[in-house]
Amino acid sequence: MRKHWKAMGFTFALLSAVVLITGCGNNAGTNANGVRPQGYSDDGYLGMTNNRPRLPGHHAVTNYGVDNVSMREAIENVPGVADSNITFTGADAYVTIKLEPGLLAREIPTVEQQAATVLRFNYPRYTIHVTSMK
Repeated sequence: MRKHWKAMGFTFALLSAVVLITGCGNNAGTNANGVRPQGYSDDGYLGMTNNRPRLPGHHAVTNYGVDNVSMREAIENVPGVADSNITFTGADAYVTIKLEPGLLAREIPTVEQQAATVLRFNYPRYTIHVTSMK
């Protein structure tokens, strides 16, 4: 009877070791913490070039339509800007700013300069031309 318990103990220890080694219910493709390994595109930079493709300045996915929307969003928080219209001619971006009502005449050049600075910083591939209208 004692040999029987020894054999069962050995079998239990062996099965316990096998369960621990195999991962105890681990899903295929995940590690012990449940994290799946990430695959990267074959770009030589471990996926860093495809990290945030919609940031301003990423030439692979931008076009005039995307740039128009993102430029308008970039200058909508400039104080004094109510709305804007942007047209493109090659590498030139012509920005017309509609000013907020009640803006003083001496404040207009400052608003134009701030909008131009924001756009030139975020979109260096364009030559920015800014004008305003009331």
